[in-house]
Amino acid sequence: MVKIYFVVDDNNYISGGLSYGKMEGAIELEVPDNHEIFKYDANVFKYENGKLIKDEEYQKQLIAEEEEKQNLPSDEEMNAIALMELTELIMGR
Repeated sequence: MVKIYFVVDDNNYISGGLSYGKMEGAIELEVPDNHEIFKYDANVFKYENGKLIKDEEYQKQLIAEEEEKQNLPSDEEMNAIALMELTELIMGR
């Protein structure tokens, strides 16, 4: 067993990760060494009735949001696109 410390958001999801040392205002919980919280992003776990419950749907949502962010053009790509469009406007094309 290992003692972990964490804080939760307004919906009781872990917010800001885990700590092995005491934190101000944190919840203290003892979990097995092989608990699945050590295998996944801690933010997909909800603290309910003294237990950490993995929310599969929330995990899928977070993954989809991250994939969407990665598919967006970078700032450099956006600048290049804007420059090309501006050049086309100036050149009258």
